[in-house]
Amino acid sequence: MAKKPSMFEEKVEFIANFLGDNFLRVARGLRELQDECPDIFLKVAQLAGLSNRKAYALARIARQFENVPEQRLFVIGWTKLQIIGRYLTDDNSEYLLQLAEQFTAHDLEVHLRGEIPIQDARVVQLYLAQSDYLRLREVLIAFGAIPSGNGLVKMEGALMRLVDEAAPQS
Repeated sequence: MAKKPSMFEEKVEFIANFLGDNFLRVARGLRELQDECPDIFLKVAQLAGLSNRKAYALARIARQFENVPEQRLFVIGWTKLQIIGRYLTDDNSEYLLQLAEQFTAHDLEVHLRGEIPIQDARVVQLYLAQSDYLRLREVLIAFGAIPSGNGLVKMEGALMRLVDEAAPQS
């Protein structure tokens, strides 16, 4: 017999579903809560099943893009809004919004770093043990990848230099 979800679990699931479909209303609510009741902001985010990082990001998005039509923001999505929010000024908001409409999240980050996104790129996703990941990270840094936050930038070039050294093209 299946266990009946608790009231808390039902609320978390409701908010999580609502967030996916209407992140802007959640973002605006979080911004308002952060402004008016900052002492309970993180507790409410936790009850909603949001990490602190995501709660702060959503509140920041609501603050940064309050004058942009909701439908436009919804089409862009919160991930790309978070990316362009790091570069946002009064003078470049329209330009950044157009870039966000044009590029995928990955290509948007690449473009904003001043690089050219790779056309027809393929994604390689790895699941590694922590010790293996740390070894790979160390080697990629040695081949030119640059630590950035919890990840690496310029990792693709570093990986291909490693491949070229291991198996040179004939």
